[in-house]
Amino acid sequence: MGSAESIAFTTMYLITMLVSLVGNILLIYIVWKRPDVRSLTSFMFVNMAVADLLVTMVVIPYNISNFYTNGVWPMASLVGEITCRTVLFVAFFTITTSIICLTFMAVDRFYAVVYPFRRLLWFRRPKILTPIVWIISMALMCIVPVLVDFKSKNQCRFKFSILGDASKVIRGLFIYFFIINYLFPVCITSILYTITARKLWFHVVPGDGEQNHRQQEMTKKKVLRVLIIVFSAFVLCWLPGQVFQLYMAVRGVDLPIVETACLWFGHNNSAINPWLYICLNGKMYSAFASMIGRKLRLKKRDSTLETKETEMRHLAVDGTEDSHL
Repeated sequence: MGSAESIAFTTMYLITMLVSLVGNILLIYIVWKRPDVRSLTSFMFVNMAVADLLVTMVVIPYNISNFYTNGVWPMASLVGEITCRTVLFVAFFTITTSIICLTFMAVDRFYAVVYPFRRLLWFRRPKILTPIVWIISMALMCIVPVLVDFKSKNQCRFKFSILGDASKVIRGLFIYFFIINYLFPVCITSILYTITARKLWFHVVPGDGEQNHRQQEMTKKKVLRVLIIVFSAFVLCWLPGQVFQLYMAVRGVDLPIVETACLWFGHNNSAINPWLYICLNGKMYSAFASMIGRKLRLKKRDSTLETKETEMRHLAVDGTEDSHL
């Protein structure tokens, strides 16, 4: 890429980093400070926020540095090799973590609506589910650090020939990444949300108290809408990158600008996720609004106190001057 393209993409990535940092830290802070917003869904969003912060603090700076260093790693020897493998590993397993979280949220909504009286108790415990999500994500992407070749001129690159014929390995791996990180979970999640939505919108839940049921259904519909919107954002953000990966695997063509644009579009999902959840979820938005309102009230109160103190000092000065007169 030329210098103009590098500067343009750097600016775009810096904006993405800023929005992602603020949104994800704010989401984690709200869930930590407000017990009333805690649920399995909110804890899954916290997992996604941690994954998105890893993308923001590790993967995006690596992508930006590549614009100017041509893949040459800033550190050498063993430290350079470890950090290189770690960054590329994080770049892949964070995508897996996000899609697994979205899939588990779909399964949770499916059981909550379709089988409300047959909840899987272990599944409803974030302390159990959280390590499962991260272990599965890392296990599915454990092939990534194995393929990293760092010894050639300190360049942090993949060396696909380690596993045999490079073209066949590239094709097989990219198809594997597409199936694991996109096709299979997207299909499963779409099916679960379709069944859940049909049950929720076209079936009356039996039970005592018509008003109570109406309220429960409204709550479930709101939660489902939020999750479908967040899931759709993930699908749309990562679609160009996944399609380009398949195209590159089949055709073997290197298009740096297209690849960078697709990756940037996908990494924007890390910035979009927290703000969607904060703005669309009623409890999260109320907590966010009350926090902002409290900050503004404190700022206004401090400003008022400062003004009063200034006025009192002026009056005291004026009184001293009058006494001298």
